[in-house]
Amino acid sequence: MQQPLRMEVIEAAKDYKYLLNRGFPQKASLDFVSARYRLSRSERNLLMRCVHRDIDLEVIKRRTVSNVRGVDLVIDGYNVFLTVASAIEKLPLFLCDDGFIRDIRSTYTKDFSSPTIKEAIENVIKAIELLGVGSALVVLDKNISWSARHAEFLAQTYGVPTVTATKADIAVIGSGRVVCSSDFVILLRSDKVYDLAQFVIRNILRDVNTVELLKLL
Repeated sequence: MQQPLRMEVIEAAKDYKYLLNRGFPQKASLDFVSARYRLSRSERNLLMRCVHRDIDLEVIKRRTVSNVRGVDLVIDGYNVFLTVASAIEKLPLFLCDDGFIRDIRSTYTKDFSSPTIKEAIENVIKAIELLGVGSALVVLDKNISWSARHAEFLAQTYGVPTVTATKADIAVIGSGRVVCSSDFVILLRSDKVYDLAQFVIRNILRDVNTVELLKLL
């Protein structure tokens, strides 16, 4: 069971959203509320990843699809696999104000030989099958160590079409497919988006607690 958020964090989130909606710069707003409410690094990360301008939320809401049966997906590989891995590890997860689930840890182990990462990959593949998508393409960031081996591992072990890209975000956005990611910048720039990690967490892992941040704002 996840610990409830401190009241100071909730108040900081409200102030942060207010400043963003008033047009103040993100970093300055985040610095201000972090100092005022003495936020920890993880609490600061929570606000940065999970609280956004209302005008941006409307854009993402319009682009979020609920049914991907027969649809071609592109998966932001490290983003989706590591979010699911966080759920498996029972790390804090948050349903953010845009409706997407995110973790808030600042470092990740991208070792595909890790049992947790393997389990995460297998659950994502199971989700793809359950959803009945047309096809799925995984994109990995070429700048990450061993990404070429990771792509080969996914293709050979699981039969998942995988590519590496120097600018993975651009490759994902420009794929012409429905984008599966929780990266907020990617979501804003994509035509259609879907929270594949959330489907895994809700429908396959199931016994995972998330803090619904929107209800607290």
